[in-house]
Amino acid sequence: MRNTAVILIPALIITTLLADKGKNYAKENVCQGLKDIGIEKFKEMVTVLYSQKFPNGTFQEVSCVADEMTKLAEKCCKDDASPDCYDKGATEISEKSCGKDSPFPKHPGIEQCCTLQGQERKLCLASLRYTADELPSLTEPTNEEICTEYTKDEKDYSVRYVYEFARRHRNIPAGFVLNATQNHVRMAERCCRPDIKNSCFLQERLQMRSSNIFLKFLSNVCNNQVNLKSFKFGLSAYYGNLLGLSFEEASAMSGHFHSGLEKCCLKPQPECIIEELTSFQKVICGESNLNAMSEDFHKCCKKPALDTLLCLDDLKRQPRQSPDVANPVSSKLCEEAQPHGIDRYLFLTGVNHASISLPVLTTVLDRIKNTVTACCSSADITTCLTEKESKLKMTQALLSKLDDTCSRYFRLDLPAFKTRMQKEVQGEGGEKRTQAWLDLAISCCSQRSPAQLCQKLAKSFSLLFLA
Repeated sequence: MRNTAVILIPALIITTLLADKGKNYAKENVCQGLKDIGIEKFKEMVTVLYSQKFPNGTFQEVSCVADEMTKLAEKCCKDDASPDCYDKGATEISEKSCGKDSPFPKHPGIEQCCTLQGQERKLCLASLRYTADELPSLTEPTNEEICTEYTKDEKDYSVRYVYEFARRHRNIPAGFVLNATQNHVRMAERCCRPDIKNSCFLQERLQMRSSNIFLKFLSNVCNNQVNLKSFKFGLSAYYGNLLGLSFEEASAMSGHFHSGLEKCCLKPQPECIIEELTSFQKVICGESNLNAMSEDFHKCCKKPALDTLLCLDDLKRQPRQSPDVANPVSSKLCEEAQPHGIDRYLFLTGVNHASISLPVLTTVLDRIKNTVTACCSSADITTCLTEKESKLKMTQALLSKLDDTCSRYFRLDLPAFKTRMQKEVQGEGGEKRTQAWLDLAISCCSQRSPAQLCQKLAKSFSLLFLA
C-alpha cells in the first residue's frame, strides 16, 4: 500500500480545511489520493475510517456513507467536473446525514450538528467521535468458516472484514487496519482453494502472529491515550515501578511516550506512530537506563524497536517503597515554590500499587487530583485539605484494596479467587458485592484492560467505597 493512500484521506472526511486553503485544496487532495491508489483501495480506506468513526453503525449504514463519499470523489475528480462539484456534493451529503430517514449511521451528538448550517455543519459532523465502550475482539473463525464465507463472495468478504476489524480498533491508524485485512484476505485466498488446507492456515497464522500482538498492544495504548483523562500521571507511576525511576525521570519518560501517542494515534498513516515508538525505544533503552536494569530488561532492549516495547510491557512490575503518602496532605503541594507538587504526590501514590492496570489506576488518581486541585484553588487551602483528609485516606485505602485484589487474582486460579472473595465480602448484599469484585478483577486487572469499561467500573467502585 502506498503511503499516499492514508496521508490524503483526512481531506475526504473534513471536506474543507483552513479558509486560506479553501475548497480546492480539499478536492485536490482527495483527487490525488484517488489517482494514486485507485477506486477500490480508495473505497476500502474510506470504509476503514467510517467504521472507526461509527462503530455503532451497521455494515449497511457504514457501506452507504462510504459509497456516497467514493462516488463523490469519482464524479468530481473527472477532468470535465465543475469547480464547485466537490463542495456541492459534500454539502448534499451533510444534508442527507441530517435527514429524518438518513441511511447513514446514527451518531450521538449529530442532532446538535444538524442545527448548524453550511461549513459549520460539515466541520461539526467531521469532528464527532464515538465514545461508548470498546467492542469485544473479533472471535477467530475456524478455517472452514473462513473458506465458506470467502468462497461465497470474495469482494464482500473483504469489505465486511474491514468493517468488523476497524470498528474494534477505532483509535489506531487506519493503515494498520488495511494491512491486517490484506493479510487476512491473502490467507483465505491462498488456503481455501481448491480445497481447505489446514497446514497453509497454520503457516499463515504464524506469520501474522507478531503483527497481531503488536496491534493489540497499539490498540490498548491508543485507547488509553484517547479515553483516560489523567493517562500521563498513570504512565509516570507505571514507568516508576517498572523501571525504578525517580519522579523526574519517570515524568520525562511518560511525557515522551504520551506526546507520541497524542500526535499519532488518530492519524491515518502508520508511519507516524512507528517513528514515535522507535524513537521511544531508543530513549527507554538508553545507556543511562541499561546500567541499572535487570537481565530481562537487557534482553528486551536487544530486540527490534517495536518488539522491545511489547517485551517490556510483559515484564513484572515491582511496587516501590515510597514515603507514606497517606499522611495528611500538606498545603505545600499548592505552593509555586513546589513545582509539580500535585504531580509528584500522584506519582508517589501510584508507584506503590504495581498490580493495578493503567485504566483503573489512572481513574482513581484522577479523583485524587481533582480533590487536591480544588483545595489548591480555594480561599483557605489548609482548611479545605483538612476537611478532605478523610476522603483522601479512603481513596488510598481503595487503591490498596484494588492492588491486593489484583495481586491475588494473578496468583490464584479463578475458583480459589472466587472462594477467597466470598469469605471476605460478608453481610447484606455480599453475593452482589462479591460478583462486582469478580467482574472488576476479570475485566480490569490485566494491564491491557479496556479503557472505557474499566474507567466506568473504577468510578463505580470509588462511589461505593467512598460513599
